[in-house]
Amino acid sequence: MMRKRCLTRSVWFKWIQPIGAVVLVGCLNSNGGYVDDPGSNRGARDLSLESHLDLSVVDAGSMDLAQPGDRDAGVRDGSARSDAGAMPTDPFDPVTILGMNTRSKLADATLYRRTRTCTGMSPPTCGAWSSPVPHTQDLLTYSGGVTTAYKNFAFPTHLILFSQAGTPKWTIRHETDYRHDATANNRGVGFSFGSDPMVNTYPVIYVWDFAPAPNRYDDLQGLLGEKAQLHAAEHCARVVFISGITTEIAALYTY
Repeated sequence: MMRKRCLTRSVWFKWIQPIGAVVLVGCLNSNGGYVDDPGSNRGARDLSLESHLDLSVVDAGSMDLAQPGDRDAGVRDGSARSDAGAMPTDPFDPVTILGMNTRSKLADATLYRRTRTCTGMSPPTCGAWSSPVPHTQDLLTYSGGVTTAYKNFAFPTHLILFSQAGTPKWTIRHETDYRHDATANNRGVGFSFGSDPMVNTYPVIYVWDFAPAPNRYDDLQGLLGEKAQLHAAEHCARVVFISGITTEIAALYTY
């Protein structure tokens, strides 16, 4: 079986073509396969957002929106990348990755968001994408009678591979909710194996508030888009949350 590999940033932007509002490229090459860049320098991943996103080239195509600097300290300081420590890196052999475990945290990434203004209902009527920014979202923390309250949250996330009734699945979980209960796999945005891209048509993610205001909820949830698409390759996975043709939220997970 041909193994799928991720492109380095420098290679991505040489051939990326606009594909409308839905970002489908992720780890794919222009022929639909996957490539390996033996000359890639992993240190280049430390480049700032501005230095590696050339919007004049990317336009409406694919973007690497997840920044390594936003990952948790366990990744930044070079320690183990997952709960299981060293492990195989081929998600197309999920049984091997999980071994005797029922869950493995593969990677960490912060969700990023970009938007554009459109005058019609199709991508050609849209202007340029904005520069991507870390995604934040107001989540409902109280609702009673005519009173409602919201709290703003950032979105550091984990990519989890888990087994449900013997079937391997993916889930993307908010860091706080995973920290609150790492075993609650179904509280993330879930994806089943078997298609490319894998699709979730109601991408709700749970967030746990460890410091709620008095009489406010601690168990929160947010809808990230109208649809989510996940591509997975041997060393990366890429998720895109789509809202119409004007908004995209995305993250790149490398492992």
